[in-house]
Amino acid sequence: MWVLHDLGWLICGIEGTIPCYWLLVHPFIHRWRSARFKFKLLAPLWMLLWVIAWTLTDPFRHMVLYRAPWTWAISALLWCVSLYMYSHAGRSFSLDRLIGKHEIHPEQHEQTVVSTGVHGIVRHPVYLGHLCTLLGWSIGTGTVATFAMTAFAIVTGAIMIPLEERELRQRFGRDYVDYATRVPAILPRLW
Repeated sequence: MWVLHDLGWLICGIEGTIPCYWLLVHPFIHRWRSARFKFKLLAPLWMLLWVIAWTLTDPFRHMVLYRAPWTWAISALLWCVSLYMYSHAGRSFSLDRLIGKHEIHPEQHEQTVVSTGVHGIVRHPVYLGHLCTLLGWSIGTGTVATFAMTAFAIVTGAIMIPLEERELRQRFGRDYVDYATRVPAILPRLW
């Protein structure tokens, strides 16, 4: 069981820092566009965030809030949603777009609003995938560390998404505004 706890802790350290990665990008997009090194700096900065997350949560890595084997069934359902979101978003969302090259190098990449497929259900399907991954590990392991990293990701995501949305409205104009009025950001409508 500790192997699963450690694996969840490692994965949540990476997934939980994704909003921080984007907080390094969106508020400072004009600086990144003029910087010489761009991605050579972003990747190590993000990896540093992993190390910080793991270091801060290591004392709580094996602190368990509950033990219930049935929670892994909920985790499996959440991971299925994650896989669905990741795989379907990947059909219309290239790796370059996923890591931010479209934001930082807009002149080198076609600038279009992706609104078909899973992007017609939620505007940020990859973030929904991250959230389901984090929740899956937190619910399954029941550890303080995974819940802390999930909570951190939710809080930083709540700050980051409006900043990203502002940048997307500036970049795409009316097309993005119209899209945003039709499609919810993270949680799909149930009706």
